[in-house]
This record gives sequence, structure tokens and C-alpha cells, in this order.
Amino acid sequence: MLNDWHLSYGGTDFAFGTVASKFVFPSDGAPEVGPADIDNGDTKRPGGDGNLFGIDTRSGTSITFNIEVNGQDETEAWSLLQRLAGAWRADEIAKAPDAVATLTSHTGRVTFGRPRRFKQNLALTPFGITAVSCDFATADDLWYGPQQSAVVNLVPAPGGGLVAPLASPLSTTRSSDRSQGFTVGGTLPIWPVIEIAGPITNPEIEVVGQFKLGFNLSLAYDQRLVIDTRPWARTIMRGNASLAGSLVPNFDRLSDASVPPGRYELALRGNSSTGTPAATITWRDAFPTQ
Repeated sequence: MLNDWHLSYGGTDFAFGTVASKFVFPSDGAPEVGPADIDNGDTKRPGGDGNLFGIDTRSGTSITFNIEVNGQDETEAWSLLQRLAGAWRADEIAKAPDAVATLTSHTGRVTFGRPRRFKQNLALTPFGITAVSCDFATADDLWYGPQQSAVVNLVPAPGGGLVAPLASPLSTTRSSDRSQGFTVGGTLPIWPVIEIAGPITNPEIEVVGQFKLGFNLSLAYDQRLVIDTRPWARTIMRGNASLAGSLVPNFDRLSDASVPPGRYELALRGNSSTGTPAATITWRDAFPTQ
């Protein structure tokens, strides 16, 4: 419902924050978004006054919620509290390294992280009300808009068939590249997720002017390579198998794959005997506040 917040992971989508959900924010209990810690490499200037500034990095933040669990009686209060406590435990992702939950604010923007502290005051539970204070730890200090995507297909050059001049071994594939325009909005750089669908050999993906990634591998017609450049993931996966070692060394790294707001071309290159290979880039526009 409008103005609800949502905690989502796996098969869980837990709504809270409005009267309709029965998990409400008291008048003085709006979520508090803490500041991001800044880790810097500053040093004192040798033999002089002042500082030499290093590289600044920003941590995630902590979002604190004060929630009133409103049941009609003690029985319903305990039932609702168990639902909230179960959602906040997030057992589905708790034991999975790098797995994150999605927290959607009342504005529709999202952030990623994990539920953390959960403190309950049971003094009024016999009367149907329980006060809960709980935290959500974010992976970074950004908020993101709706998911967007663009697709580029790989189409072999006209003619196909054998490649001249003929030499042993003969090749029945042609190399090709195509590009597709897309626009990143928001106010801050994004980290995309890219999926390459086979069949294709030695695929290359490029966001022109930003980064180029090459992979020393072959994908069958029913295989997908998923490149997740987001800082809390940084993975290259084919199914459940990591193919991080397939990244060609003289190309860019996943840590180079951020894309500032603007208009770009997504290019796919590689070798294939069919026109079915494709690459899909998925992203969310990034903002400093919710």
C-alpha cells in the first residue's frame, strides 16, 4: 500500500509502516538514516603544517526503525510480533556470503543490505501493543530507482559459412559486434549487472567510453554468463559456478565498471554460428538520499 516500506529477500516481502499493515511508525518514530563513515588515507604533511589527503571511501549506513506492533488483543500482538521478528531474522540470506535483502522506502527507492539489531519492549503486549526498535545495515550509502535494462543481440555478418581465405582447420563461424544505446539517469554512478546468453565464444562486452570486459570461455546455446559488478557482489557466474578466472587480464576489471549518469552504447562482440547470442545490461539509477 502507499507509504508502506518493504523488506524483501527470497520469497519474503514484508510490508510495514502504515496502519493497514499493523506495523506502524509512531509520530516520533520515523526512520533515522545514519551517516556513512568515511575511511580516509590522510597523513600529516612531512615537515610542514596541514594534511596530505588520501583516498576517501564510504561505508554503508544504518537505518533505525521504531515500530509499534498493533494487535487487537494479546494473542494477535504475539502473532504479529512473531511475523516481524521472523522477517527481521532473514534466515534465508543470513548464512549466504554477500547475499543482501532489498529495503524499499515509501518513495519507491530501494537500498540493499541486511536486517540487524532487533529490540522489543513487551510491557504493553498484554494490551495488544509491542514497541520494537530495529536496524537495517546497508551495503552502501546510496538509494536506487526502479530496475531498467537494455538488450543487444549478436548478429553474424552477412554471408556466414566458411571464412576466406580457407585454411586448416576450417571455421564455420563469423565474428560480429552490435551496439545498443541506453541512458543512465540519477545523480551518481551505477554498477550494472550484465548477462550474456550463448552460444558464443570469447565474448566481449563494452560500455563505450567507460569499460570493456573480455572472457576466455565458450557458452552453449542454453548457458548464461552473469557479470555482477556491484561492490557487494563482484562475481562472474555461469549457473552456480564461478568463472572469475575467465576474465581476460588486459581488459578492465569489475572494479572499473561504474557508469556515471549519461547516454551510452552497449556493445557485444564475439564468435558465434547463430544470431541468437545477446547481452542484457541491468541497472538502477543511483541517488544519495531516499
